Amino acid sequence: MRLFTMAAVDVKAKLVKFVHETGSIITAQRRYRREFKKSPPHRNLIRKWVKQFSEVGDVKKRKSPGRPKVSNQRVDDVRAAMLLSPHTSVRKLSLQLQIPLFTVHGILHKRLKFRSYKIQVVQHLQAKDYTARVDGCNVLIENIERDDHFLSNLIFSDEATFHISGRVNRHNCRIWGEENPHELYEHERDSPKVTVWCALANNRIYGPYFFDEKTVNSASYLNMLQTFFVPQLQQIRGHLRRIIFQQDGAPPHYALEVRAYLDQTFADRWIGRAGPLAWPPRSPDLNPLDFYLWGHIKTTVYRTKPTTINELKQRIINAVRAIPVEHLQNAFREFERRIRLIIVNDGAHVEVY
Repeated sequence: MRLFTMAAVDVKAKLVKFVHETGSIITAQRRYRREFKKSPPHRNLIRKWVKQFSEVGDVKKRKSPGRPKVSNQRVDDVRAAMLLSPHTSVRKLSLQLQIPLFTVHGILHKRLKFRSYKIQVVQHLQAKDYTARVDGCNVLIENIERDDHFLSNLIFSDEATFHISGRVNRHNCRIWGEENPHELYEHERDSPKVTVWCALANNRIYGPYFFDEKTVNSASYLNMLQTFFVPQLQQIRGHLRRIIFQQDGAPPHYALEVRAYLDQTFADRWIGRAGPLAWPPRSPDLNPLDFYLWGHIKTTVYRTKPTTINELKQRIINAVRAIPVEHLQNAFREFERRIRLIIVNDGAHVEVY
C-alpha cells in the first residue's frame, strides 16, 4: 500500500472530482489507477480531501494553527502547586492539575523560569578549612601545570555505603524553585548494607571491593590495599613508579600502619591527610567518586529495589563495568574545573555556586 502524505494539489483535485462524479471512493481509486497507471492514495487521505473541499472549497494544504496558548490561569496554578510542594515531580504535577506533561515543563522553564536543583550532601566547613582548601587546590594546580602526566597518573579512591532500601538517591531528586533553596536533609543509615571501595583513574576503575566488616577500620583497609588494590595495580600498570594515589582523611586512612605502607609503596607520590601532598579537608566535592561515581552507580542500582545483599553486590559490579571511559575522562576534566572554582571562591563548596 502506498501513502501519499504530500500529494500535489492537482492529484487531490482530480481525486475529489472522481469521487463527486462516481459517488464512491473505491470507484474513484480504480479510475485513478486506470488513467494514471499507478497506485492511488489511501482512501483515508481521499476522504480527508473530500471533507476539506466541502468545508472550505479547496484542497490546498492548510497552515497548522499551532499549539493553543497556555492561559495565565494555568501558569498561576503550576506556580502555586510548586510553591506549596517544591519536591513534587513534574509527572505528578501533570496528573494533579490535569495538564499535559510537556505543557508543565514549558510553564516551569519558559514562563516561570524555574530550575531543578539536585540535593547535594556537603560537609560543614570550619573557618580554617577555607584557607586549607585553597592552599591544597593551589598545590594541585601547580602539580598539574608542572607535570603533563600528573592527571594521567592520578588515581582517586573512596568508600561508599549502599543500603538495601536505597531510599536516598541524590541524582534522581530535585527541588523546583526560582532560586536554589539550599535545603539540608539528614538520613539515618540502617542495615542491611554493604560498604564498597573503588579507585578511579582517567581510563579505568579498580574495583569494586566489598568489605566483609560492617565498619571499615585501619586493619581491613590496609588488607584491601595489600591484597587487592596494589597487586591489581602492579598487574595492570607493570610498576608503581609514577602512580599518584589519593585518599581522603577518614580515620582508617590516617592510621600509622596505613601511612607507613603508602610511604613504602608510593614514596612521595600519594595524596591524603598527613601525606606528601595534602588532600584538602572536608572536600568530597573535589573527589570524582563523590561528585560523579557513587551517584551514577546508585542511580543504576536502585532503578528497582534489590532484595538481597548478593543481588545488590552484583548490581554494583554490573554498574561499574558498564561505565564508559569517556565518563571517567569527563570526571577528571570536572575535577580540574572544580579545583580552580574553589580557589576563585575562597574555599567554598563547589555546589554552592
